Amino acid sequence: MHPCRPARLRRSFTVATLVALLVAGCTTTSSSVPDDAEVTISGRLTRADGAPATGVSVMLLKEPDAGEVIGGLLATVTSLGLLCLAEAVDLCKDARKTTTDSTGTYTFRLTGRDTRGTFNTASTMAISARLPGEGETASGPAVQARFKVRRTAITVPPLTFWEPADLVVRPDSSRVSFDWSDRPGPKNRKPPRYTVTATSGTEGNDVVWVADGVKPGGSLDARAIGDLRGHLHVTATLKVTDDGTEFTTQYGSQRVGLVGALEPPQSRGAGCAVAGRRGEPEPLVPCSLTDGTYGRPYRLRSCLERSDSGASPSPRATESAEPCRANTFVQIDLGVRRPIAAVFAHRLSVSSPAVIETSDDGITWSRRAEAGEPRFLAVTLPPGIDARYLRLSQANGRGVTQLYELAVWP
Repeated sequence: MHPCRPARLRRSFTVATLVALLVAGCTTTSSSVPDDAEVTISGRLTRADGAPATGVSVMLLKEPDAGEVIGGLLATVTSLGLLCLAEAVDLCKDARKTTTDSTGTYTFRLTGRDTRGTFNTASTMAISARLPGEGETASGPAVQARFKVRRTAITVPPLTFWEPADLVVRPDSSRVSFDWSDRPGPKNRKPPRYTVTATSGTEGNDVVWVADGVKPGGSLDARAIGDLRGHLHVTATLKVTDDGTEFTTQYGSQRVGLVGALEPPQSRGAGCAVAGRRGEPEPLVPCSLTDGTYGRPYRLRSCLERSDSGASPSPRATESAEPCRANTFVQIDLGVRRPIAAVFAHRLSVSSPAVIETSDDGITWSRRAEAGEPRFLAVTLPPGIDARYLRLSQANGRGVTQLYELAVWP
């Protein structure tokens, strides 16, 4: 096997992502920690008031590299440890866990082999912990530190849970405003990078919208959350180098209740379809793209085909057959012609700019906008557009590999 080729893949993903993973795996410096060396990773947790965080579960996770892609979760997921605290996913089953003692101290012991990736590189390790929630919130503030192991003893700088008392959220019919003044980490360092995340449900595991690079006193477009009944929390990211090791720390605030002030989008409950293998629209029943749950991606179509007897899918018989066009677009049927002013795509995965088209008959399409590639995409269309159908694809003609919700607003 080629030294820079992934050894195990369970789900399809974009070529761009794979290339990024391969580059990362082939350019990282090899680990100098011997395989049989005993490695100790330790640190201390404190609460927001400075008291030791005693009896708190702490998790140590080795993040996957390009040769260790498991269950569709990729090495580029920088908050994977926090995800494992909230959800039971395949990748988390090998995480190590311990509990802080009376001083808030935790310790993990492993071998040098445990800290290496497929290419003999120093893997990224993540220490993660979360406090229990209060009231209607199932989870409280969380903290995660990511780092590479390049020596046998690692002391993680003290981690303090961030729970800003003045975190406020004010939704109205146009904006969702948020503010806080407290900040985590050493006060003499530059301000952290902030991210605001809206989630659905009591558990708060289903991500509805993420706004990166925000500041206190900022806001979201109210249509990003619509009629959501959920929560909002802020994540602050800081980098610090201690004794030769760089630590990237994410401080997740407590979750604050969030109730959207809008009625559901006009696409709520509408029918939808996805491109089949030959590029024809195939209905999605039920349509997970318009149900307002945000909890599951749309069901991808396969490029394999079944025989007339109903046997298992098999590759197309000849190379001369037409190229597979499965998943190259998703579309929504609003039932009748309606005004369309904006489109919000939740947890989108594309490898080139997204393209928005509309149609009155589902046959002839008009290109209305081309936007970027963010996972949470808001597109404002030119004024005066009325249409029954709306389609999302991408500029390079490849498949839309992930989409959880597609909301159309008048």
